[in-house]
Amino acid sequence: MKKKIVGIVAGLSLVTSLACAAPLNDFSQGKVAIDISARPSGDIKVSDSIGSETYDAKTNWEYGLTVGLGNKFAFEYKNFNPKSKDYNTILGTANGKLNTQEFNILYKADDNFTIFTGFNKVKSSYDIAGHDLDGDSKTNWQIGVTGQTKLSDKITGYATVATGRDSNAWKIGAAYAIDKNLDFNLFYAQNRYDKVKYNNVIAAGFGNDADYTIKGMGYGVTYKF
Repeated sequence: MKKKIVGIVAGLSLVTSLACAAPLNDFSQGKVAIDISARPSGDIKVSDSIGSETYDAKTNWEYGLTVGLGNKFAFEYKNFNPKSKDYNTILGTANGKLNTQEFNILYKADDNFTIFTGFNKVKSSYDIAGHDLDGDSKTNWQIGVTGQTKLSDKITGYATVATGRDSNAWKIGAAYAIDKNLDFNLFYAQNRYDKVKYNNVIAAGFGNDADYTIKGMGYGVTYKF
């Protein structure tokens, strides 16, 4: 039972810090990009001292905002609140949720590469038999790079790699320009977050940190103005 309950609590860790749409490439002051993306499916692998299990995620929406600051710099904010599908346990039906925020400073090295650094803040919660239980909030520092290149007049390929304290992630995708201000995006992403601790009534006494690997396809749009 311990393995199942920890898995339910853990089956939320879709910190997708990297699941936004096509990157903004113009960091002029006042330039803005708004990203709206969805992951309609995905796998969540949970590993701890007991073992590992894989769970399904619900369709979850992601939102991002990038603002040009000028002098090749930009600020980026992302929000993602993934939720697992329901699971049946001895204690009743359960599901998990992760509240995620990410803050980055971006630097445009050239037209094809952007370097960034920042942090993501994650807070877990889950519902079991109608009872809400919250976990600890954790902040992870990270550094990464995004590359992009034109594949045709309307298609841009892009990839992101990030690593930091107890987290790493990568993403690869392609953006189709519907018009000069609107892109449609298709991507595949994988995120890993380690040593996430849960302090709650059900899991109390287990003494487990959990590591999470989340992967799956997604799609979305980017509006630039």
